[in-house]
Amino acid sequence: MKMNNYKFPANAEIIDDMMEPILSSLKENNVEFKKIYQMNLALEEILVNICKYAYEDNQGIIDISYEISGDPKKLKVIIKDKGKAFDPLKKKDPDLDSDAEKRQIGGLGIYIVKNLVDDIKYQRANDENILEFIKQL
Repeated sequence: MKMNNYKFPANAEIIDDMMEPILSSLKENNVEFKKIYQMNLALEEILVNICKYAYEDNQGIIDISYEISGDPKKLKVIIKDKGKAFDPLKKKDPDLDSDAEKRQIGGLGIYIVKNLVDDIKYQRANDENILEFIKQL
């Protein structure tokens, strides 16, 4: 199957539009609601972070590719941006046992994403952040 690809401006106000093609494809493939919800959460977290932090002037593009393939089916998503180099996977997982008020701010979102997907990778290539993840459906 060929990867579906689309680009959006890095604008947090249109995140629903950015996620819509993937979520619609999951529905069309009769993926269970729980897994669609998990992908909604993971995509939203990733895209919000790119919109908020990748580009200094909020003038950038987010390039999203995805495919649903295989038996059993799996979703593969690749999200690219030309913003500041940032490997979210290097962020230390938060200590969920510590007191919430004393816990360091940040890192909870990517921790949640890592727990919602089956495989996640990051690389910096051609001046792009490339985050790829796979979710078994």
